[in-house]
Formats: sequence, C-alpha cells, structure tokens
Amino acid sequence: MVFCIVALIVFGIMGIFSATHRTLAKEALDCVLKTIVLKPCDTGFDDKMKAKITGKIAKTSPKTAKAIYKHFQLFSWLMVIITIGSLIFSIQAVYNLAIYNNCNGPNPDDYCIITNLAIGSQVTADDCQCDFDTSNCSSQAISNCNFDCNCLEGVCGPDA
Repeated sequence: MVFCIVALIVFGIMGIFSATHRTLAKEALDCVLKTIVLKPCDTGFDDKMKAKITGKIAKTSPKTAKAIYKHFQLFSWLMVIITIGSLIFSIQAVYNLAIYNNCNGPNPDDYCIITNLAIGSQVTADDCQCDFDTSNCSSQAISNCNFDCNCLEGVCGPDA
C-alpha cells in the first residue's frame, strides 16, 4: 500500500522514457487511488514488486532479502520518507539557487556543486586571488581557466 506511493513517483518519472515503466506507473496509480478511497489494492502490485525486489536482492544476499521480505511494510515507509525528504531538499536547493545564486541560501561559504561548476555565477578578475597582477586578465579568461588564475594578458595556463 505505502510502496505504491513511492512506485507511482518513481515509475511515473521513468515512464516518460520507457514504455515498460508506464505500465507499472498505471498499476501504481490504480493502487494509490484505491488506497485513497480505503479500498484494498486488488492488482497485486505490492506483492509483485515485493517479489521482484527481494528476488533481485536474494541473488547477492539471501539474508538481506529475507529481512526485506519479512519487513516490507517498514521498508516501504522508509522509502516514502526518503523520497519526500529528497524532494524537499531538492526544492529548497532550487529555490536557493534562484534567489541567492547558490545552494545554501544566505550562507554562500558552504560547498555547492552547482556554483562550483560556475553555473549561474559571475566571475570577475577580483575573484581571482593570485600573487601576480591580474589587471590584464579578463573575467572570461579566468572562467575559461577553471579559476586557475595562471592568466596574463587574457591567456590561460601555467606558462602564461
């Protein structure tokens, strides 16, 4: 029952790219809709996914597969919590990126992979902390050098 919620989200996204996942997404949607109106999920979707997941895990770790099969309801709830948590943090990161131009909001000193890849960030020659004169170095040249700062007269590299 709970697993249908996670499956709907996952298979719904994967169904965009694959026809086989569309069928699973439709089954998950049917199961979720029946659960909402307090009817039992008669498609057997939970049981089918339970068998498929534990079958794949059993090939490498039978003990783990047995534990997951026995406690599949708990496993399903954990997947729902992780999915919702990931969604919340992703939305928060996108919001911070749109408003503050970094992943961390008003505290831009923390690590953010998006801004470290220079997506959406503006670089100036003043951002380059070098021991030599960067007045001849354009901000585009510094950006093209991956912020290496070995840049003189707009040419990048250690030999410049």
